[in-house]
Amino acid sequence: MASALGSAFAGSRLKPPPLRPGSLIAVVAPAGPVHEAAFTAGVKVLENQGFRVRLGRHVSERLGYLAGTDEARAEDLNEALRDPDVRGIVAARGGYGCGRILDLIDYAAAKADPKVFVGYSDVTALHCAFARKVGLVTFHGPVVASLGSKLTRLTLESFLRAVTSTEPLDVLPMPTDYPPPRVVGAGRATGLLAGGNLSLVASLMGTPYELDTRGRVLLLEDVGEEPYRVDRMLRQLALGGKLAHAAGVVLGEMVDCVPRTAPAPPAAPPVGTGSAAPSAGPSSAESAPSLLVDDVLRDYFAGLGRPVLSGLPCGHGRDKWTLPLGCLATVDGYKGRLIIEEAACEAR
Repeated sequence: MASALGSAFAGSRLKPPPLRPGSLIAVVAPAGPVHEAAFTAGVKVLENQGFRVRLGRHVSERLGYLAGTDEARAEDLNEALRDPDVRGIVAARGGYGCGRILDLIDYAAAKADPKVFVGYSDVTALHCAFARKVGLVTFHGPVVASLGSKLTRLTLESFLRAVTSTEPLDVLPMPTDYPPPRVVGAGRATGLLAGGNLSLVASLMGTPYELDTRGRVLLLEDVGEEPYRVDRMLRQLALGGKLAHAAGVVLGEMVDCVPRTAPAPPAAPPVGTGSAAPSAGPSSAESAPSLLVDDVLRDYFAGLGRPVLSGLPCGHGRDKWTLPLGCLATVDGYKGRLIIEEAACEAR
């Protein structure tokens, strides 16, 4: 099955050459502004692995919740895409802003000279855009700030192996102190790995960068979203056919996706104001109990009829796999494992 799928999609995908000792990595900030301490430490981690690092000219800029203007952030990314000396690009951090620059990216440069491109969270927008416009295999993995803050051995080893190897990653190792993946849907399926952050995947629906899930293994994760918001985004994907069209699903950690403390009901208005008193019965929104995020995930995926694994170390959790988006992956709901069936990088 893997070989048939591989030949079917081989003509539409581009794989970058692997990074080597001495390879030049460009660090750009396509989304939110950098946090200096974690950012500086992350750059040092890359240098300690034998890579040369060059910072984008606008990487330290700030415009509210953005790392500078859209034009400046896109300019840094485009310069890295066009420079033949740059062999890898790693996002400084996530946050918000990648979706604002999708129509400013030089996709022709990305196609002419494929490079290793790494990031997660808001960077999902760029992963989806590169997949749609270029067919480029990219890496859902740690940003520079992640490498510089609470870095674990598994995160670093997974990153290095993914971006330097020309061999399949095979069965991905779970952290020794994690519980085994939860099998939400039984079965086994192989397809190209696609997806990333749920919020970003949902936000691209109806755009030219919308995620294609047909026959894919769909990856989803998120952070800080209340269960009803996760429900709303999954409903959007379900109504768009994105869940039904997937061959299988792998769910990363849903970090801090818990119900928030309900606000206190407003105080009753003073007597004689003519305003009605607020409802205080069990039907009020403030007192309504919430579903938990695991309830929401089971509701959407337990009856999907596809192999589905949950609780995998990818995304915003402590440990982060680096996953090659656009490569053949097998979700094994019998043994509870994710297998990367082909190399993400190819020597040239």
